[in-house]
Amino acid sequence: MTRSREGPNATARDVARLAGVSTATVSRALSHPVLVRPETRKRVELAVASLNYVSDGVARALSTRRTGTVGAVIPTLDNAIYAVSTHSLQKALEQAGYTLLLACHEFDLAAEARIVRAFVARGVDALVLVGTEHDAATRRLLLTLGIPCVFTWSLERPHRNASVGFDNRAAGRMIAEYLLQLGHRRIGMISGIVKGNDRARDRVKGVTEALAKAGIDLPHEHVVPAAYSLRAGGDALAELFRRARFTAVVCGNDVLGIGAIQEAQSMGLNVPMDISITGFDDMEIASVVTPALTTVRFPIAQVGLEAARLLVECMESNVAPRRIELPLSLVVRRSTATTSRRKR
Repeated sequence: MTRSREGPNATARDVARLAGVSTATVSRALSHPVLVRPETRKRVELAVASLNYVSDGVARALSTRRTGTVGAVIPTLDNAIYAVSTHSLQKALEQAGYTLLLACHEFDLAAEARIVRAFVARGVDALVLVGTEHDAATRRLLLTLGIPCVFTWSLERPHRNASVGFDNRAAGRMIAEYLLQLGHRRIGMISGIVKGNDRARDRVKGVTEALAKAGIDLPHEHVVPAAYSLRAGGDALAELFRRARFTAVVCGNDVLGIGAIQEAQSMGLNVPMDISITGFDDMEIASVVTPALTTVRFPIAQVGLEAARLLVECMESNVAPRRIELPLSLVVRRSTATTSRRKR
């Protein structure tokens, strides 16, 4: 049997041969998947992923880089940090003459891989992805096609692709060390979703490392992952307190932190006299909630701005991928206090 070709030179016939179907079935599976039986569609999808197949028209678009579009795949628009950074990305790309196409994968890396392939099938000139953890199919596609891509919110190590973001582990250490300085020793954490989310995992690692250095353990049951919503933050705090009692809780972002503050108050706890609560991101709302939230500040809008600059640099200058590390800073507000100030 003739070996199927891979990458931009693979054809629909190669996909059909590998999947054991006709080329017409391949066409239907890709353009009208609901018309194809699930088991057949699955075989076609596996063959497409294996061969990194894209249509002939797309291959031509990729070779010329003339579509003037950039695809961005972000976890969600429910979290304002992604909305802010994506807005700055769009404005900067528009000024450079590019149009942004946007999609959300809802923290599902398999869904992200499908969206990336769909963007490539529409001939995008480049891609913006969030984080450095991605499905193997996504990595293969980027490598095979050589399409410019910038990873955001995390730093690629080693930097095979351009990236702009923060040291999320250092951010976790920063907030935990501050709480330790205030005298806290019983510290819990409400993390973001950790599956497929290197940012959330690195923040947990940073907190764990800082506590371990002080001789304090952060057991698995003292970390509750939660979706990014006020309700989830409140539910997670309640769950933490069912497991143990804490004098401080680190939250994986400001939304979770604000939800935790609301839940603590509904439980009759005074923040920060009974419990100190912190966040990450320094969203605008963090400064106006009562009490105002202690957090780690990220230059959110700058993520999108620098990502656009890196993309244009990669597309128009053909330079080696660069990594831009943005600064972090601790913002101390009224949601934290020393343990000596706690109610007796």
